Amino acid sequence: MKRINRIKFGFIILLMLVICTACNGSVTRDIRHDGFSIGGTFVCDPFYPKNKDDTSYDRIRYFIGSHLINQNGEIYELTLSQPFTGGQNCRKAGTNIIVKAIFDNKIIKAADGKYYYLLAQNNVPGYTEIPITDNSYLVYDILLKEEDVVKVVTADSSAGVFYVLKVDGNVYAYRIMAADRQSPPQLVSIQIVYDKMNYGGSIVDFNYSGDSLMTFIRTDEKLFRMRITNSKECNKYADVSCTFEMQEDLVYEKYKNRIIAYNGSNLITDYKQIFNVAS
Repeated sequence: MKRINRIKFGFIILLMLVICTACNGSVTRDIRHDGFSIGGTFVCDPFYPKNKDDTSYDRIRYFIGSHLINQNGEIYELTLSQPFTGGQNCRKAGTNIIVKAIFDNKIIKAADGKYYYLLAQNNVPGYTEIPITDNSYLVYDILLKEEDVVKVVTADSSAGVFYVLKVDGNVYAYRIMAADRQSPPQLVSIQIVYDKMNYGGSIVDFNYSGDSLMTFIRTDEKLFRMRITNSKECNKYADVSCTFEMQEDLVYEKYKNRIIAYNGSNLITDYKQIFNVAS
């Protein structure tokens, strides 16, 4: 009887693995058809449940090329090309900085109210406090000093336009100008550019890169991303420009519980598969 029970148990485990593999295959197929290509695998244990009942695993708030930032504002260093020692694609950063807001994926405002370089710049190491002598310090201060700001992206540097996500779930266009080279920059206008009412709920993340596949808007339930509407023609003919349109991504919404991160360029599933935006 014991031997029979072991055989039954082994068969059940095998059946579950087959079903899970088939399910993952369906997710992979649908995501590929949605304009993604298959990349490598992503191993980062803190962000995966240990089993189907585990709810204590970490969640990703911001996923950028060099770092992950979790829901608590803790920083993880990231590598997708090759693992760190120990076989992981992420590791906890050697800093106690807690991120409150992020600007262009390279400047952060911390819980202490200070601004820090996320990445090394001009021979200054990452996680170093930004001095007021930095030429852009006043711009950082205008954009990040408000307590309700969570993310900023440069929209048009020549015109001084920045897109700012606030805790109210809207994205605002801030315009910053200086009267002349000797005058300090000042905020001259604010207006809503992405209204949460048009996207089915509060916006929790976004990226703006103009008419580009990397531009997206994400709420808790929905994803809207820039798509090429005439890809067949613009990829075939040199004199046909690609046209872009922000579209709701129904495939993402179907599998949102299987997706642990998306940043406009890459998508990561709960079975550790990386996908790259292709079209």
